[in-house]
Amino acid sequence: MMGAGCGSGANSVPAAARSRPGASASAVTVIRAWSTALRRGDVNGAASYFALPSLFANGSGDVVAIHTEAEARAANATLPCGARLVSTDQRGRFVSALFRLTNRPGSDGGCGSGAGQLARTDFLILRGRIVEWLRAPSVGGALPGPLSPSPTQSTGPVV
Repeated sequence: MMGAGCGSGANSVPAAARSRPGASASAVTVIRAWSTALRRGDVNGAASYFALPSLFANGSGDVVAIHTEAEARAANATLPCGARLVSTDQRGRFVSALFRLTNRPGSDGGCGSGAGQLARTDFLILRGRIVEWLRAPSVGGALPGPLSPSPTQSTGPVV
């Protein structure tokens, strides 16, 4: 699900990840379906959960604006790992999802040493679609702020 070096290095699920208030069932359904599609190597299926437009930030500092289905597929294709949903919690307007990374078919080079590691993504889900996808610290970390595309980056993912 994340780029190279995508795992946090932690292999156990922090107690705090299991004890926060739960996210809405509809948001969790979208997140689980997205991660299942990606884990199975179905990049097109994973991309179908993104709203148009939406924003994608995989921790590189750049925010990618997604305006087309092709851009949604390209963003999802940059994620070498699959992911199995471990837990979710509501953090302000975001649903924070903790995943255990997995290998996935169709990814160049696979997940490598990231497989089995924990990774967190913060999602803004509206009307059953991912509006913002934000790589987040696996443990702790501040709440994310609103995203805006980098002035130099408007299409295609940067990881």
